[in-house]
Amino acid sequence: MSLKLVGSLELVGLAVGYRPHRGRRPPRVVAEAIRAAAAPGELTALLGPNGTGKSTLLRTLAGLQPALAGQILLDGTDLTRLRSRDRARKVAVVLTDRVDVGLLSARELVGLGRHPHTNHSGALDDTDREIVRWALDVTRASTLADRPVSELSDGERQRVLIARALAQQPALLLLDEPTAFLDAPSRVAVTGLLRGLAREHNLIVVVSTHDVDLALRVADQVWLLDAHRVLRAGPPERLVAGGHINAAFDSEDLTFNTETVGFQLRATPIGTARLTAPSAAGARVLTRLGWEVTTTGPTDIEVRTTGTDFDVHGGGRTGRVDGLAGLASWARTVAPGLLRRADPADVMPALVALARFGPFFAMHLDQPDNPSRSVAERISSAAGQLGTEDRRVAASILFQGMAARLWSPVLGCLATAGIVPDLPIPVQWQLRADGAVEPCVPHPGGWIATEDADDIAALVEHIVIRNVLQPLAEQFRAEQRIAHGLLWGNVASALIGTLRVLQRGGADDPFTASVVLRLLGAPPLAGTATLGASGTLDEFRRRSCCLYYRIPDGGRCGDCALDRTPDILHRTNTRPTRSAQ
Repeated sequence: MSLKLVGSLELVGLAVGYRPHRGRRPPRVVAEAIRAAAAPGELTALLGPNGTGKSTLLRTLAGLQPALAGQILLDGTDLTRLRSRDRARKVAVVLTDRVDVGLLSARELVGLGRHPHTNHSGALDDTDREIVRWALDVTRASTLADRPVSELSDGERQRVLIARALAQQPALLLLDEPTAFLDAPSRVAVTGLLRGLAREHNLIVVVSTHDVDLALRVADQVWLLDAHRVLRAGPPERLVAGGHINAAFDSEDLTFNTETVGFQLRATPIGTARLTAPSAAGARVLTRLGWEVTTTGPTDIEVRTTGTDFDVHGGGRTGRVDGLAGLASWARTVAPGLLRRADPADVMPALVALARFGPFFAMHLDQPDNPSRSVAERISSAAGQLGTEDRRVAASILFQGMAARLWSPVLGCLATAGIVPDLPIPVQWQLRADGAVEPCVPHPGGWIATEDADDIAALVEHIVIRNVLQPLAEQFRAEQRIAHGLLWGNVASALIGTLRVLQRGGADDPFTASVVLRLLGAPPLAGTATLGASGTLDEFRRRSCCLYYRIPDGGRCGDCALDRTPDILHRTNTRPTRSAQ
């Protein structure tokens, strides 16, 4: 069973509206001078804001009210001149109005569609019954045939009504808001059914709908009645690109996004957000919550997709959230602040340029290809390299060296580029051929430094101490019994040593020095050193000893708390003092 081939539907100078019931008052014109066409095999969507005349136009095409002027040509025949019975054999219509069909079954309701083709008795013959069966089958409603229509869901009922219209064997199928009462899956299913019917049976289908997003994705052609009741016709892509959809539907609160082909709230963005690594769902979450997603330049927040989770940076803090729900919760609570995210294109060259200050400033800007070992293995390796059997000594010196390698890129970028770079959580380490380790930063990012030393000191403390060094210190203390004050004294010494290297290398930045001074005055570094009577960094002296003197030919550090090398090792070596680096 199939529908016969026909030519296109053409509207020529059509005017639609309402004639007065009596008297000589002029008709009320809703829309006029309408010119459009719809072809067989295509789904044409009739769109427009409320009150622009969509239903009036559709009812006029169906012959339910007369045209005020112009022609409606179907395969060259003017429908406005046909008798009702002849029109019913060419045009079928499904309206939004809910009709009480009593106790009719789905099959009986579909059978009513055969009446334009039956004789005066209205009885169905075998051919009619075969067409009813076909109509139920092509609308995937065969299983509903014997059920009372009153017991069907909205989606099932709509399929049966479309089957009734198909039973007329029309050339033109008109539908007014066929998905109005349906849930989202049913709307998609009915729209897909209509498109399939048009293509598989060479049927002209014109459907009026308020589901603009779905129509623009599915329809072959669009008839758009704008606020001025002017009809524009063409492929959906052309109407979108031409700005006609925006012109018809945009309001103070809503705008049509031509990239996502959907509507979104028009609101002043909370701020800008960069989403690194693909995540269309993540982008939708950020946009929905008021963030303007961008790919270049500084931003207020930054989100990186990590599997099903997200690394988030905003408000001067870095963390990880679980899935889209965690991202949404974080994006609702974080607020733009003075601290903004730097463009990653600026962070990478700043990190690379630090190599000129020495090997401690070298970073592995990728995932580790030669990962460092466990803390226990590192301590054993350090003991071997230092020539000592005392694991506590090896642990102390190793921890200080690792702290220096973390301070170096952070303070170095701050002093030379005005950027505070991120450190991954947790930091992974690349093992070099000479046995030393380098922190790995596979996705360089960072923060633009402000002129407030307190804010930057708090940021640096969060990135280096809270996120990295405190967990690392706990790992060391779990592996080797070592004093808390000794480890944090090493951190303070590494911090000062890094600053001195930068100053000797020509990056003598007073602002960075003021940040270091604030770090030394706040926990957990507070109390680990003294700054002398003047309170300057030049008089820095740590309160605890790093135990460097206990390795062969070690001697004392320049910041050592000891006045002399203890003689418990029975040696008099007082070689020139060493810095933290």
